[in-house]
Amino acid sequence: MSFLIQYVADVAPWIYAFCGLVAIYQLYKTWMVRAERRQAVFALEREKALNDLYNIFMTAMLLLVVMGGTYFISTTLATAVEPLVDETLAPTPQALIIPTPTNTPLPPTPTPTITPTSAPRPVVVQQPVVFNTPTPEPPPVPPASCPDGRSVIMAPGNGAAVQGMVSFIGTAQHEAFDYYKLEFAPGTEASQGYTWFAGGQEQVVNGYLGSLNSSALPNGTYTVQLVVVDQTGNYPPPCRVNIIIQN
Repeated sequence: MSFLIQYVADVAPWIYAFCGLVAIYQLYKTWMVRAERRQAVFALEREKALNDLYNIFMTAMLLLVVMGGTYFISTTLATAVEPLVDETLAPTPQALIIPTPTNTPLPPTPTPTITPTSAPRPVVVQQPVVFNTPTPEPPPVPPASCPDGRSVIMAPGNGAAVQGMVSFIGTAQHEAFDYYKLEFAPGTEASQGYTWFAGGQEQVVNGYLGSLNSSALPNGTYTVQLVVVDQTGNYPPPCRVNIIIQN
C-alpha cells in the first residue's frame, strides 16, 4: 500500500493534466448543449438537453473528487509513508571481517665456525637478545555526543573516517515514541542545514538505525544527528557524531 501511495504521488501531475483536459471538453459540451436547448422546439429535445446537462454536472463532480483525492494522497499520505518506503529500500548492513594478523618468525642466527691453530679453546657463543616489540594499537575513537540516553549513536565513533555505505548502530526509544530520523549536515558540530537520509517508526535498542551513501557526497567532515520524536512532536536533545568522508 505504501508503494501504491508513492506511485500515485509520482503520477499526480499527469492525473491533474488529464482532469484538466476532461474539464475543458465538458465546458465545450455544456456550451453546445445550451445552444441546442435554446433551439429546441419539442419537449423531448429539451428533456434530452437537461439530461445532458445533468451528466456534465456529474462528470464535473467526479473530476473534483479525483483531483481532491489525488491532492490528499500526494501531500498528506505520501509524506506519512515516506519513512516506511525508505526503510524498506534501505540496504542490510554487512558484517566486517577483520583478518587475524600472523606472526612471522625471525630468521635463525648463523653460528660462526672457528678453526683451531694449535690447541682447541672453548668458544663461547653469545646468543642475541630478542626483544618483543608490541604492535602499536590505533588510538581509540571517542564516542558520539549523546546528552540523552534515549537517543544514542554507538557506531561509527566521533571523528571516524568512512567511505561507501556507512551503517549507523545505536538506540532510538521514548516513553511516547512516534518515530526517529537520521540527518546530516556539512561541517563539524553543525547547528543547522541538516538533510534527512534515514529513519523509522519502530523503536531500536542497540541495533541498526540506517545507512548513509557517502559516495554521493564530497570528501570532508560532516555532522550526523539522531532525533527521536515523541507523539506530541517534541524530542529530547539529539545525539550528534562527526564523521570524515574519504572516498
